[in-house]
Amino acid sequence: MQQSPLLLVAKIGRLIGVNGGLKLHIMSDFPSIFVPKASFHTKSFGTLCIHSFHSAKNLVQFEGYISRESAAKLVHCELYSTLEESKAMCELKEGEFLWEEIIGANVCDRFENGELRLGKIKDIERIGTLDYLLVETDLALVDKGLNKQFFIPNIEHFVLSLSPQSVFTRNAFGILEQS
Repeated sequence: MQQSPLLLVAKIGRLIGVNGGLKLHIMSDFPSIFVPKASFHTKSFGTLCIHSFHSAKNLVQFEGYISRESAAKLVHCELYSTLEESKAMCELKEGEFLWEEIIGANVCDRFENGELRLGKIKDIERIGTLDYLLVETDLALVDKGLNKQFFIPNIEHFVLSLSPQSVFTRNAFGILEQS
């Protein structure tokens, strides 16, 4: 059985105070997952369990690390969850998906008289407040001299619908031609 990939949800920052408080830099769109008793994976310290979390200040303490000296070891540590754990912790609305679910989806640009397969979602990047879909261009289009990859802004003007299986776009072929 293939192990689920780990998704980065937060990075631990500097120490705050004398009781093992740490600044938490949240990378997730769902800050509600950071609650006492929630567990996250790390690459260096195994699993960490939240002892307390102050959401207004993003101040976290972990079980077993409640002194300044012990918590200092966790500075710059990254917190991860699996896709399954993330889906269980997050309250997604109808039509909402985690980024990891969208990666690998086919991208098709729709026209009045049909559609054109542009490629697959390779990654998603957030620049400022806007998400961009990084598309690995279909080989048939690359063979015609178009770029191997390009970005589509995730806005209504370009993205018609989005699901784990497919992303339907409008005018995205123009972005590819101009990139």
